[in-house]
Formats: sequence, structure tokens, C-alpha cells
Amino acid sequence: MKIKFFTASLPSAAHPNENQDTFFIDEKNKAAGLFDGVGGLSHGVEAAISAAEFCKVQIPQSGLEKALKTCHLFIKEKGVKEFGREIAAVSVVCQVYSKQTPALVIWGSAGDCRIYHLSSEGLSQESLDDSLITQALENGWLDQSKAERINQATNLKGLNEIEKNLFKSRNVVTQALGIGVMKPRISKFKAKADDFIILTTDGVHGNLTNKEIENILKQKPPDPAKRLVEEATRVSESNSLRAKADDMTAVVIELRK
Repeated sequence: MKIKFFTASLPSAAHPNENQDTFFIDEKNKAAGLFDGVGGLSHGVEAAISAAEFCKVQIPQSGLEKALKTCHLFIKEKGVKEFGREIAAVSVVCQVYSKQTPALVIWGSAGDCRIYHLSSEGLSQESLDDSLITQALENGWLDQSKAERINQATNLKGLNEIEKNLFKSRNVVTQALGIGVMKPRISKFKAKADDFIILTTDGVHGNLTNKEIENILKQKPPDPAKRLVEEATRVSESNSLRAKADDMTAVVIELRK
């Protein structure tokens, strides 16, 4: 099975000369990753770039989980040694084992970058954000349907004050590479020819709902990553409840026969 990579990345309108998102593509090992410097901490660009470079080298050598764990320690040490403070980045990485049918996709994440799988059955969000909403879900304060309603909200109707505040704080992350204790989320799924694997930073899925992402990809644009970023940018400049200026990055992997 063959695979094709599409990539697109734009800096936020709030800081057009500095993009704190970065990514890597490793065509030889069929791996990819997205990294986003954590807002509120300085040197986010350096954290994201260093994490991307580290993981691109380490994933083929030691596997996804170990690469993310050692990257976490590497970024921690780099922050103290070079900047005298903590630096951090959120991430999602994946590797596609396409010699088998169906292909096996192994992924790992820390923070709120996401991985999706689009098949003939529709779009599935494979990763789970390390967010306050997920924390509330895992602690039993929210059920799955309410957590989904908050994450995908386009209006606040039907949400109580606590739920409204969770929506407004949906991009607050509870873990990241380089800060505190980090335990990556690691999982896998199977994909077949004509499927798509989609990686996004929160600038994309923060502006777009999962349904909007699915609809864009089902239109089969020539460059799906570019189209996702363009549509997220359009929403960010609108009066939508979800609109927010942010760096926006997407990597789309198409599986072909």
C-alpha cells in the first residue's frame, strides 16, 4: 500500500511572523508528527522545533512511546539549561505500517493535538485531548455525550455555567512535553486503501468541528491539508462562537492501493 503526505501550516494573525506550530514528515519510515508550543510559556517555538527534530530521529530507533517519553525529558533539560525556565510543546505523532493489509497505524499524543481516521464509515477522532473537559470526563463529572457536546459546540444553548466555562477553557492542556509529569496516550487502529489519517493542531480543530473536518475531506480537495487550514482560517476571522486566532497546522496522510 502506498501513502501520500499533504501538509499545511500558517501562523496566527496575532503574530504573523512567528509560527509556534511545527511538524515533521518521514517518508522513509512512514511517520509524521505535529508539535505546538504551549501558550503562556516563553520559547514555545524552540520547544516545538526541538521536539519535532528529536522525535523524527528517535521514533524509528526506539518506537513511539519511548520516543515521546525521552523527548519529554529532553525538552525539560533543554529549557533549564538553555533558557533557565520551563518550555513545553503539545504533540501528536504516528507511524503507518503499510506493508500489511489493512495497514496498522500506531499513534501517540501529549496535549491537545489530534489524530483522526476517515474511512468509508466516516470520521473517527482517535486521540483524546489532555484537557479540562477530558479530566472532567475521566473523573466522572461529565458523561461522554456531554463532553462531546462541549467540545463540538457551535452555540452555548443547553450548557450550564460550569459547562460553558469548560468550553471557554477547552484549550487549556493538562500535560505536555517538557513540563510536569507526562504520560503519553498511545494507541493504534487499522486503515485501508482510500482512507485518510489526519493530524491537526488546535488552531484547526478549535475553529472547525469534527463534522466540518469530515465534510471538507469528503469533498476530496486536491490538497486536503491546505483546505483544512484555509477553512479554519476563515472561521477564525468570522463571528463564530468557535472563532479564535491561532497557529494552524494539518498533516493529511492518504492511503492508496
